[in-house]
Amino acid sequence: MLVSRLQTGFFVPKITNPTCAYFSKKATSSNSSLAEQKSEIQNHAGKTNLLEKKKVGMFGTSTVPINTNFPNPKGVLGYDPDFSVKELVAELPNTRKTQGAKLSEEIKEAFRNVSIEKTELLEDIGFVRHNEARVEYRFDTQEKLDLWKTGCDSDWKEGFSTCSLAPSDHGTAVFSGNISTKVLKDGRVERAGWASIKLEDRKAFNRKKFLSKWRNFSHLLLKIRGDGRSYKVMLHSPLSMDFTWGDSFSHPLHTHGGPYWQYEKIPFSKFFHTVAGRIQDRQYRVNLEDTSSIGIVLMDRIDGDFRLEIDYIGVYNDTTHVEDFAYETYTLPVFNTHGF
Repeated sequence: MLVSRLQTGFFVPKITNPTCAYFSKKATSSNSSLAEQKSEIQNHAGKTNLLEKKKVGMFGTSTVPINTNFPNPKGVLGYDPDFSVKELVAELPNTRKTQGAKLSEEIKEAFRNVSIEKTELLEDIGFVRHNEARVEYRFDTQEKLDLWKTGCDSDWKEGFSTCSLAPSDHGTAVFSGNISTKVLKDGRVERAGWASIKLEDRKAFNRKKFLSKWRNFSHLLLKIRGDGRSYKVMLHSPLSMDFTWGDSFSHPLHTHGGPYWQYEKIPFSKFFHTVAGRIQDRQYRVNLEDTSSIGIVLMDRIDGDFRLEIDYIGVYNDTTHVEDFAYETYTLPVFNTHGF
């Protein structure tokens, strides 16, 4: 074995053994593999914008469920939600136009609803009839469709799934796309394969609209036509503190294959507490006073196309349903910090 001296003064062995060909071949193979992975990431990078600041305005909101451990309200590691002064000045005309229109509509709606008869008060004292249903969200116009945003793993540089929400020819919405569980080889993502739609209905200046009017109804009502896959309905209830940004309440949505519509009535008592999609040990009933959004997610770990057609989403009242909460809860010790 010969030895060559580098200019730095360190000695490194120079291999002259015939086995060097083997090591050279192995290194070449390793480099080729790394090059393929790098090429794959580069090809995929153009399709996503994980760390790019989305120019959606000063009052823009998240379009996908949180799926990391709360680095910010969007749930995206490294995301910078701040706008520079230049960007704020450029955004002012558009903000004044859009948010001013929303505020004007709120004022008009308030004056239209001025009446001696208070609907919510009557419902609170028991004037919701048995079998009464109320449709809250339809999809028969583009304006109503725009309230719903889509998101999937490829939008956040975390996979290769695709999804869209498009109107049909008969006044419904079609949530469709392709689920891919293939994991991006970037050393960060461990699991992939999800797509979702989420309601982003807000008041002027990004003020939340809560689903508190649903509190006197017993069930969530959906008219859907599916493909046989199992989806998940999520009631999002993020509050102001960072440890509540991922709070939601979930329930499976099993669909039937075939051409027929199905009417799904899900009791609010059967929604279970999740944080960032993870089921929690400490369970409690969903509080609709804190719920500000609803979403439908597909993450069944099955590769392939999916299609879910939605006619409407609303609420239903069944006076015979007296269950308060369907799951076991735990009584914590008095001296526990959560026991008070």
